[in-house]
Amino acid sequence: MTVIDPVIEYLMTIYSMQGSRRVVSLAKIMAGADRPRKPVLRVLDKLTRDGYLKQVSEATIPNRRREYGPARRNPEWRVIKDLSDRPKSTPRKNTIRDKIWRIIRARRHFTKTDLVITSGAKNSTVDEYVRMLEQHGHIRRTGKDGRLVTYMLVSRSVERPQGMERGSHE
Repeated sequence: MTVIDPVIEYLMTIYSMQGSRRVVSLAKIMAGADRPRKPVLRVLDKLTRDGYLKQVSEATIPNRRREYGPARRNPEWRVIKDLSDRPKSTPRKNTIRDKIWRIIRARRHFTKTDLVITSGAKNSTVDEYVRMLEQHGHIRRTGKDGRLVTYMLVSRSVERPQGMERGSHE
């Protein structure tokens, strides 16, 4: 589940109860959607750009004790268009895992560092994906190149292995 789904679900319940008269603050949306502040704010800004919400005010939350810096934003929005009319999102075509898989297929023998450098992915992403591929038998360890473990592609499938997404346990 993405961040946008619970936010839209919460906004739709507000819209169904009160219509477009109801003004909702960022703090209430965060509490209702049970998601962190920054991603929720990003989703709300996107919905505002798309014309589903209208930002009514730019309020701020005063700093708590021993909290320094500028006061945090707590803007308020009004739903102006029915959110159920939004088009369904399409899955991304080229994810970072697709890119890593293409590099693995092209190189056949590789280290995790090779994948990080050529793909531009984070170390943790490459570590996690290589571990999953190894567990599912698509690659195997072949030795060491100095201190780095080398891997070799075992499967010959062209398509990236599916069903190995984050959080799925088979």
